[in-house]
Amino acid sequence: MSSLPIYNRRRRARYEGKHSNSWIPQAILGTLAVILFGSVIAVLGVVAFSAVTVMNMYAEYAQNLPAPEKVSQQAATQFKTTKIYDRTGKVILYELFDPLGGNRTNVALSKISPYLINATIALEDKTFWTNEGVDYSGMVRAVYNMMRGQQLQGASTLTQQLVKKVLIPERETKSRTNVELKIQETIMAREISQKYSKQQILEWYLNTIYYGNLAYGIEAASEAYFGKHADELTLSEAATLAAIPQYPALNPIDNPDLAQQRRDIALDRMVVEGYITEKQAAEAKKQEIQVVQKKFDIQAPHFVFYVRRYLEDQYGPEAVNKGGWSVYTTLDFEMQTQAEEIARNQIAKLTVEKRNVTNAAVVVIEPKSGEIRAMVGSVDYFNRDIDGQVNIAISDRQPGSSFKVFSYLQAFEKGAQDGTPLSPASVVYDVRTAFEDPPNPPYVPENYDRKYHGPVRLRTALASSYNIPAVKVLDTVGIRNVLSLAHRMGITTLDKNYGLALTLGGGEVKLLDQTYAYSVVANGGVMAGQKVSEQEQREAFRKLNPVSVLKIVDADGQVLEEYKEPSTERIVSEQAAYLITDVLSDNNARAPAFGLNSVLRISRPAAVKTGTTSSWRDNWTLGYTPDYAVGVWVGNADNKEMEHISGITGAAPIWHDVMEYIHQGKPIKEFVEPPGISPVVVCLASGLLPTAECPQVVKEKFIQGTEPTKPDNIWKAFRIFVPNGKLATAFDPPDQVTTVVYPIYPPQAQDWVKENNIPQPPTEFDTTYAASAAGGDLAILSPANYASVKGAVEVRGNAKMGGMNEWRLNVGVGLDPTEWLTVGQGGCCVDNGVLAVWNTTESGLYTLQLTAVDGSGNVQTASSQVTVDNAAPQVEIINPWDDKQYLMEDDEWVSVDADARDNLSMGYVDFWLDDSYLGRTQVSPFTYKWNITMHDAFTPTLKAALELPAGSPTLPVISYNATIRKLEDDGKTINTITETLTATMTKKADRIVGIFPNGFGFIMDSGGYTETHTVRVKAYDVAGNAIDSASVRFLVSHKPKPKPEEPQGLNWFWDERQRLLPRVMVEIKRGGVFFAGHLSLA
Repeated sequence: MSSLPIYNRRRRARYEGKHSNSWIPQAILGTLAVILFGSVIAVLGVVAFSAVTVMNMYAEYAQNLPAPEKVSQQAATQFKTTKIYDRTGKVILYELFDPLGGNRTNVALSKISPYLINATIALEDKTFWTNEGVDYSGMVRAVYNMMRGQQLQGASTLTQQLVKKVLIPERETKSRTNVELKIQETIMAREISQKYSKQQILEWYLNTIYYGNLAYGIEAASEAYFGKHADELTLSEAATLAAIPQYPALNPIDNPDLAQQRRDIALDRMVVEGYITEKQAAEAKKQEIQVVQKKFDIQAPHFVFYVRRYLEDQYGPEAVNKGGWSVYTTLDFEMQTQAEEIARNQIAKLTVEKRNVTNAAVVVIEPKSGEIRAMVGSVDYFNRDIDGQVNIAISDRQPGSSFKVFSYLQAFEKGAQDGTPLSPASVVYDVRTAFEDPPNPPYVPENYDRKYHGPVRLRTALASSYNIPAVKVLDTVGIRNVLSLAHRMGITTLDKNYGLALTLGGGEVKLLDQTYAYSVVANGGVMAGQKVSEQEQREAFRKLNPVSVLKIVDADGQVLEEYKEPSTERIVSEQAAYLITDVLSDNNARAPAFGLNSVLRISRPAAVKTGTTSSWRDNWTLGYTPDYAVGVWVGNADNKEMEHISGITGAAPIWHDVMEYIHQGKPIKEFVEPPGISPVVVCLASGLLPTAECPQVVKEKFIQGTEPTKPDNIWKAFRIFVPNGKLATAFDPPDQVTTVVYPIYPPQAQDWVKENNIPQPPTEFDTTYAASAAGGDLAILSPANYASVKGAVEVRGNAKMGGMNEWRLNVGVGLDPTEWLTVGQGGCCVDNGVLAVWNTTESGLYTLQLTAVDGSGNVQTASSQVTVDNAAPQVEIINPWDDKQYLMEDDEWVSVDADARDNLSMGYVDFWLDDSYLGRTQVSPFTYKWNITMHDAFTPTLKAALELPAGSPTLPVISYNATIRKLEDDGKTINTITETLTATMTKKADRIVGIFPNGFGFIMDSGGYTETHTVRVKAYDVAGNAIDSASVRFLVSHKPKPKPEEPQGLNWFWDERQRLLPRVMVEIKRGGVFFAGHLSLA
């Protein structure tokens, strides 16, 4: 289809007699030239610039215009081949050749899609059809800005771009100033507009402009990206191509996401300029950009295009593609080809095993130089079925557990946020833990093996990749601190808000960045590379980049750039980096998770970490020696799930084989321990200094100044009465008492202790030889022996011995007190009376001793041991959480789970639902199940009320008879009562909410009927201390009934009774007007 009608519509009226009054624009341009050159000449010390000189300059530029048939030829002759080599300069990786060579052919404007023409004009030069090739107002602004000290730029029309990019010889662009070039460009653009038609200028432009990927001209671009001719482009494709010349790197092959954004901008501009409708734009935006790539001669394609992007960013695409440069890269060609082969073999093996995995990526970096020695972006660049053109090495993917290294490095470097030092010896409890995450439900991480491992050293936790300890470490050191460290170490992503799942790979990173960060640790905490350019530098992010180019030589033999020595920056201390390396290279530490002879073990010392995302979409293995850092990713480029492939089974075999290959012939290097590391023997269970009771010690490594100073607090000795295994008392014969050492873990580990049957000390005291007995003349009657007490304790007893002169009631700490405190005393006599009121303070085990002295000085005693507990327990409802939704047909019951803990010993937990007592649980885990029921009788009334207008004062009264079980104050008696309760109701918009006094409620809206319930618990310890939980409100509703598919061929509808009925459109003519309606056929 001819494009002339479309762009003629946009031309409006051209200037009549375009050569008449031509002195006006000449005068303007001359004046601008004087102003421009005036600035330059003033600097040079020249006094004036004559008008004759200006006009001569104008004439010189104006007469040097090429003939129409020479324009495309001139563009072609400017092309000089740029070659990209490996690091030796012997292997040509890629040659940037002119895709059309000497056979470059023009495409007539009538053979170019009108969509492309209009999109180009809308984006590049909306006044193209009416301007004289120059934007005069823009020129004035540019000159004004230049005179204010700003850079001369902008004000380029489509015609000026043609002149600048095609008609001005490259030698002139190098020899002239920006001011001279702008004047030349402006004059030539105006003269071209005077001598040639707009159609001719546009045709030249579209046939010569650069569209990225070595595609010069619209026909080459159409073939390169979409495999079709320029006149066959769709609206979406045309808008995509029209947006490329401004930013050639943002094309659909190299940057598909950004190319799509640019396409949408072009479509929006076409709407604004009236070329297409909003509907057409919307439909085009829905279309996926499908590129067609053809095979061509290239080695290490993803690395080559990574290098090309770097070159274009630094020097511009025109200079790179036409400059005839020799580019020597950091790539080790043998290493690259071997890495490609290893990756392909592993993916082929997994394909045979039907693991639904198609792709892999590999990066090799030399830590001491920051040089990229190999980059495999996919196993087959030309395979569209696996999206092979996508460079996974620089794509954002979730890193799984491989990100944990940053959390632990922050821990070893800075310690906890409260200043507590952390080391590989520090112990964390790998037990079920709920982390608060308001307003979301609590975050409860799980380990990969779905097990809890109890107390573990950070060494074991990191090496074995346990998740719960990693989350605890992140929580301890702070999310912001870890993000800051990751950014400084090389991560260029992660610029959003993240929760604790960050340490498990909850964000997205690039394999290249992650490998670069690991190379920093391999290099003792020092980053090596080349400086990030000022325009690319981001505050608080890395200041160096990995190196891909060693030297650039232009066509004249001049060295444009050469990388001789790396720039370096210390990111973390040498000691903290060494501790991470020592842990990741500890084969024994990772044995609990991976075994002693896993694929992570190679023939020399190497630090290594795996990573697997929870949805099986990504798995990673990253590791290093002093010589190389290697990162491997395995997965699917389209983010599809794999079939249970983990880092150890997917990426690790590639990592292992690549590491073995690249180290062939190299001497084995140990990781050298730096100064400032202290070896200290610690107790394995706590990471603290060993005591006589600690049964197992280990030598650990610490940064000097962070060594432990406190003794072990886990292993404790208990005196046990052998005959019955109970706790011994002061009354038991010594020959029947032995000492047993038990591990006493904190409350957070108690569930793990019970589940794993860890031996714990008895809680009952032996009573075989108890001294006091009820009814004796000298006896402590209350509190009972071995009771738990709190607050002000009333001590009752007997002190009624014959001949007694006085008695004393003393209190001491422990079973065998060395010091006593008198809390009561008197003469004679006390018979089952109050001996004293003892105001307890600190919790712990105490001995009460009643002493009596008779007239002869004889002393008798009676003793009793009690436990003081003045601290209330802690309790929290961890399930359900606020607004959790249950479906009656699917869930059947609600499990109310309480996390209750005490500093000494828990007693029990009571449960309530809607203020009605449910029951009591005395053993952890404290859980009570409630069978779901619903009050569906409210539904009809509420449906009718929903039709009432908003704010209606006549909402219906909703009442029900509630059966409520009340637990009386004695904690034992339960009384059941029935009360009639009335809901307090509110209506907002299309929603009615009702709440009854007991906490039960309902919601009625367009989604249907939902009930709300409140649960609460109260926890007691054995001493009687109690605490109430916060109430939690959850939701219960019916499962929505699926609607059957509508039959085809008729127009069907749902009636008010949810019946599917056919309807027929009818038209009734009244007074010459048709009224449309529906006729139901029930």
